[in-house]
Amino acid sequence: MTSSDVIQQYQKPSDVVGLSRIHQKVDVSAGWEHVLGQLSNRESKRRAQSIKRGFQYDVSIEDEDFFSFYRTMHVPTMNARYGDFARSVEEQDAFLNLFKRGVLFRVQMHAEWVAGSVSQIDWSTRTLNARLIGMKGGSAVYRANGAQNFVYHSILEWASNQSSIDWVDFQGCEPFLSKGTFQYKKRFGAQAVVPENGFGQWRILIRMPTLCAAVRKFLINNPLIGLDADGRLQAQYFFDSDHEIRSDIPYASKGIYSQVNRNLDQWHG
Repeated sequence: MTSSDVIQQYQKPSDVVGLSRIHQKVDVSAGWEHVLGQLSNRESKRRAQSIKRGFQYDVSIEDEDFFSFYRTMHVPTMNARYGDFARSVEEQDAFLNLFKRGVLFRVQMHAEWVAGSVSQIDWSTRTLNARLIGMKGGSAVYRANGAQNFVYHSILEWASNQSSIDWVDFQGCEPFLSKGTFQYKKRFGAQAVVPENGFGQWRILIRMPTLCAAVRKFLINNPLIGLDADGRLQAQYFFDSDHEIRSDIPYASKGIYSQVNRNLDQWHG
């Protein structure tokens, strides 16, 4: 991974270049009914099912609620997901720079607090940045029963009813279409964008002296988001004489304007 300036200077015709990350943002400026209309059919059904199961939410700015969430939900969830590789914003940093500049969403199931999220609000850009998420005790039960999913619906509903917020930024994910994060969040009507932070200037460069079977397999199975000649997001698919493009990995998303299919046999000969 390197800067776009370095890429422009040293890129070779046979290199594969993609974004380092993307962000997925939902436009909430037109209100809640409009946001509901942008949800996929699957998400609309999941929302209705969650409400029937007794899920609801509220918003808190109480300090004790933040510390309870961070210690009993967020940290256990990160540990359960990533084990020794778990990392997050340190507690005091999260308290001062996220929570005190935003809100805590609390999801309840039959009045029991089971999930939540800390979101920071950037008033200058009218954007709510969804940052920390957590389930009670880090239990996978609350992911399976829809509590985690309802967190996202809660954020969208609340933000769309705030006159000072136009966007919800569900934050970044890797630029490979095979990533579940990308495919999941686009169901909320999210638009893929180049991040406005430092990651926006960085690129992935894949340079292959030879196209061995392992490299071919990786490229074909992991379509990559890059930029077209006009600087717009473009989905790059790969294929060869033995393997078709992975059309079962869809790129269709707001913000991605086109698709290009690259023949690995012709590319490297």
